[in-house]
This record gives sequence, structure tokens and C-alpha cells, in this order.
Amino acid sequence: MADVGDRVEVLSKSGTRQGKVTRVSGALVTVEWDTGGQTTVIPAPGVMSVIGARAKKAAPAKKKKAPAKKAAPAKKKAAPAKKKKAPAKKVPAKKKAKKGR
Repeated sequence: MADVGDRVEVLSKSGTRQGKVTRVSGALVTVEWDTGGQTTVIPAPGVMSVIGARAKKAAPAKKKKAPAKKAAPAKKKAAPAKKKKAPAKKVPAKKKAKKGR
């Protein structure tokens, strides 16, 4: 699809016409012809060809930004309550083997 400022060539029954796109609104394209006329068209697929793209503007110089302010420290979320461990089960003591006879 053509953009404003593009040079286009449009095929028609009477021949081809060349012009410059002056407005684009949805599917409507307004073309100012090299002959001086102006037409608003809804081009069918393959009828309009972009033969010269508009000149791209130089990107504006970026300004240096002031250092960003530090945000206040985030509040800590309350830690969930820890579950108490169940007391360990007492295991019966093993009997000691008697030494030597």
C-alpha cells in the first residue's frame, strides 16, 4: 500500500498514469497526477505500483534525559506464619552388647 509522498503508477484501460500520493484514508488513496489533476481511488490488487518511495526524514536528535529518580523501597510482604514442628518421637534405646567374657 502506498504512503503519503510516494510516487505511484496506476494501470487503467486507457493506459498508465503516474502521480504522487497526497492522502491515504483506509482503502482510499488520493493521487495528484503529473498532468495536474487529482483523483481519489480504491485501487484493486495489482493496479497501483509504488515507483518511488518518499524521502525519509532524518531522525531527530535524541535529548539526554535527566537521571531517573529512585523509587521508594518496596514494602516487604509479611512472611507467612511458620508451622511448628511436631515433637520428635522417642525411639527406645538399643541395648548394649556385653563386652568379652
